[in-house]
Amino acid sequence: MTPEVERPPLQRLLDQARAPLGPLIRLDLGERTGPLGELATLLSQVNGFTVFNAGIQVFHAGARGLGPELEHWNAADTWKDSYLGLADNLFCFAQDLFGQQFAIEDRARVVLFDPETAEREPIGTSLDEWAAWLLTDPDVNGTYRYATAWQHAHGALDHDQRLIPWQLFSLGGSYDFDNIAVKDAVECMRIRGPFAQKIHDLPDGEHITLMPEQPRTETGERLAYAELDVFADYNSFILRDESNDPTLSFDFTDATTADLVATEQGVLGVGTARRVEVPVILDVRRSEPDDSLDDWDHVTEGGVSAPTGRLVATSDDDPDDMPVTEVPPGDYAARIYYRGLRTISSDGMHGNDLYRVVLWPGEPRPARVVKRFHGELPGG
Repeated sequence: MTPEVERPPLQRLLDQARAPLGPLIRLDLGERTGPLGELATLLSQVNGFTVFNAGIQVFHAGARGLGPELEHWNAADTWKDSYLGLADNLFCFAQDLFGQQFAIEDRARVVLFDPETAEREPIGTSLDEWAAWLLTDPDVNGTYRYATAWQHAHGALDHDQRLIPWQLFSLGGSYDFDNIAVKDAVECMRIRGPFAQKIHDLPDGEHITLMPEQPRTETGERLAYAELDVFADYNSFILRDESNDPTLSFDFTDATTADLVATEQGVLGVGTARRVEVPVILDVRRSEPDDSLDDWDHVTEGGVSAPTGRLVATSDDDPDDMPVTEVPPGDYAARIYYRGLRTISSDGMHGNDLYRVVLWPGEPRPARVVKRFHGELPGG
């Protein structure tokens, strides 16, 4: 009796797959051999699939289909530009439940790309070696058990969705369901790109700041600059002169909820998505900024009076030892930029939000929204 020949790992993986995700296509990726040639052959036979209860998703090629499309996913402006070169020379063809990318590096080898750290783990030089790696431990390498448990508790994900932790795993975040959110797969990658820039190649134990780089200004243009952690009690904080002890109206509070900005009695109020300590940038310039609004979720204007030139950013119930930012005494117009409003957890405790307050000398402006967040504003 002739012994049965074991099927190749890729075929054994396909035996467990749900496929296809797109219509039949004849795909040419410019290579006849190597992993790119193997990928073209695979997708020409089965145009995208999921396996391990959708713990692994292989992208389809062509305009029609479910989930990310291969060419569009690899376009620089889909998500790779947020990594500033850290995802270059990668052709991503699949991802796991948390958006870890399986990619062909330098057209020669298969690697696992971690979206939080941009680290690359070699897997092999062929799709068979990749499939064998997955089949060695589907629960760990293919997120099989987690995908099954998540769907049992929350239902199936859409093909364009992935899971992302509120507190990133590389910062000690857990795999408990209350630390996990469902988001669009592209958004998951773009959220983590700037973080990966900060920590890639960073030695263990090194201190990092998650504030963005200081915006470039002309020499002598900046009057003051401070990066602050402000306790946003009642989903807001105020910027005021140290000498000003205001009693603010209910209308002021309502405006910080409805528009995330308010002005009254020389005080600037900024609404926040969370009622915990939040990161705030105070950037004081000589003239009005002309910064692009494209990278911000929400933008508002207002103003503040600083008769003593000593500004504090604080909650209503502020302690006596608040950090002071010294500026030339006078009145200031303000523009406030808000980012990360879509990253807030359902309990309002976790997120990657940021508030940048830019001031310049001039008459304080009436509170108004310049660019409104698309969707219901978090907080309140």
